[in-house]
Amino acid sequence: MRWIFFLFIILILPDDIDASEITILNYREDYRPLETVQAEIILGREPLNDLTPYNLEFSKNNNAIGAIFYLEKLSSKRYFAYFDIPSVESGDYNLKVRDVNLINNGVLIKSSSEITIKIIDVNPGFDYLLQNQNHDGSFGDVTKTSLGALALKKIDFQKANSAISYLVNNQDPTGCFPRGNCNVKDTSFALIALSKFNQNHVKTKNWLKDASNNFEIGLWSLKLEGSAVCGDINLNGAYEIQINNKVINITCSNPIDFILSHSYLGSSYTIHEYTGSNFSYSIDDSGCYGIKYKKECDYISTLYASWALKEINEEFPEDYLIEKKLDNRTIDHALGYILYNDDYDRNWLFNNYLNGYWSYYSSSISQTPDYFTSAIATYSLNNEFLFREAKDYLSRKTRENLLDSSIILYLLFNDEARLPSVSVMPGISNQKNRFNLRIKNNKYPITIEIESPNYTEIPREVHLQNEVNYRISGIKENFEIKIIYGNYSYIIPVIGINQKINEGHYLLPPPENAIKLLNKDVNITLSRNDRLEDDIMFINNWSFNLNDVKLNATGRINDIIRFDKDYFNEIKSNETIKTRIYLNKEGEPAYAHYDGYIIVTSSQKTLDAIKISVNFVDSQNNMIIDEEGTGEEIPEGKIQEGENQTKKQESIGKKKNYWWIWMIIALIAAFVAFLFFRRKKEVSQDFEDYAKKLK
Repeated sequence: MRWIFFLFIILILPDDIDASEITILNYREDYRPLETVQAEIILGREPLNDLTPYNLEFSKNNNAIGAIFYLEKLSSKRYFAYFDIPSVESGDYNLKVRDVNLINNGVLIKSSSEITIKIIDVNPGFDYLLQNQNHDGSFGDVTKTSLGALALKKIDFQKANSAISYLVNNQDPTGCFPRGNCNVKDTSFALIALSKFNQNHVKTKNWLKDASNNFEIGLWSLKLEGSAVCGDINLNGAYEIQINNKVINITCSNPIDFILSHSYLGSSYTIHEYTGSNFSYSIDDSGCYGIKYKKECDYISTLYASWALKEINEEFPEDYLIEKKLDNRTIDHALGYILYNDDYDRNWLFNNYLNGYWSYYSSSISQTPDYFTSAIATYSLNNEFLFREAKDYLSRKTRENLLDSSIILYLLFNDEARLPSVSVMPGISNQKNRFNLRIKNNKYPITIEIESPNYTEIPREVHLQNEVNYRISGIKENFEIKIIYGNYSYIIPVIGINQKINEGHYLLPPPENAIKLLNKDVNITLSRNDRLEDDIMFINNWSFNLNDVKLNATGRINDIIRFDKDYFNEIKSNETIKTRIYLNKEGEPAYAHYDGYIIVTSSQKTLDAIKISVNFVDSQNNMIIDEEGTGEEIPEGKIQEGENQTKKQESIGKKKNYWWIWMIIALIAAFVAFLFFRRKKEVSQDFEDYAKKLK
């Protein structure tokens, strides 16, 4: 009859979703795919049925994602869950505790709650690049290899450097690329890559600057070969003329060979060859670039060369680019906005944006995505509102081909770095005498640290290649195993057989930023007799109370700061604490400069800090400079101004009569001062050192 009653209640009453009945604790801020999520589940009241893995769900945008859950019951109202994250992309996901049956005032309700699980991983395009890199370090042609190296610089420097080595080994003796068949586009991207990797790129820069159609750079000469009368020249063999005019016109009595050459920094190139009686040639001085060395102007080649030159702070032909720009071609405006920041280019890009991408031409001509051009356009608008949307769109296009992948990753994802991925099994050991601990490396080899009781015989440091397993037995009391790798960690609670857990003790720690100072960093200048006081405030952002909360000051600032109250037995969830702080309360500081941190901590190892810097000036507002610039005691004479001049004269007379006594006193004082300042340096510590000790 009881179950019939409950079924009746379920059928006639709608679900009452009450998240306040369920609290989910999770201390990690972010994860990588395949890592282990641990969560402590605390219920506000005893459920009608025990929770099972079916009450857990991992999802994104309300779409469930398959995961294998493990669930341990700690008490009637406390559970501990853990699971390995599937191979998913970066983003915000949800861990949901759902459909928990509770009785509230005789009425059956279904309660659910969820937390956000933030997953951060590098774009999968980086793996695509690595998988398609050739054994010689290249990615195909010079442009792809240059962009591939730039994309991988922060992800896999060794592989990126291999690509740079390929470029260096395949450079033409004149500095251009590729060897034996140089062109402006390849040389431009190689120049960017070499400069970003701090390689010698002088020859490459010089070749590119000289490759432009510019009459003023280098020397021009015209060689005449044959037998003829050419104006004032009686030619019988070979004759060379230095060219000082952009327009050349020469008429000869007989056909001869004409060879126009250009030289710059020791390199010489043939520009034009002609056989005939009349030589007429006009040297282009527009500053443009051709596809190859000093060839007919090509706008796209000029764009790439200008981009490379701007990257190394060299001049480029801006006037030509503005004058010859095509209004219906996207790359003209994308690189144009990067090069000279013209608002028309910005507005053009906005007007031809196609929900995440641009086509090669304006949107009225084509709507076909061009990922290479879109990457440049998105990069040019990195401070605009549509940047995020375009970047998200292109993030899914990094495995289409090597050229598109490399430029998207280089321009839009160059802030990503290789992150470790480690998983553990189990996430908790509950009421067992023994268990097997497995620590698995899901990505790159990494050194991990392990904190555990000595009797477990687990090494304190392990270089994790694949996975390690440790058999832990003889468990009689509760403890925890902490696994630290990089900036991340796991805490594995171990609960012995018949051991209890205090209701107020939670197995997973709060996040370090659970306690937050509401004041900002301070940097002020005071006179020696100024005394300041203010409120210092901090808040408990955690879902539960924090205990043994302490305020401390580190470094030299501790000498001149006083707290009205520096210890708090307990701070409730979301409670804000305010206490008075006094600066230079005693007056007459011993040093000219004080700095350090005000730090708030708790027994749950939460931590936050603000930096305090104070400079003291004398009565004329002149900065009191320490002898070493870092805080030597202010001389006594500065503190005791207005001494009687007669006394000073008497003191000077005594110093003259007993100079040897004063010398001994000075040596002793110097020795004492040395010990004093040495001690000061020993006890002074910065925030990072202090935080490490707390951890």
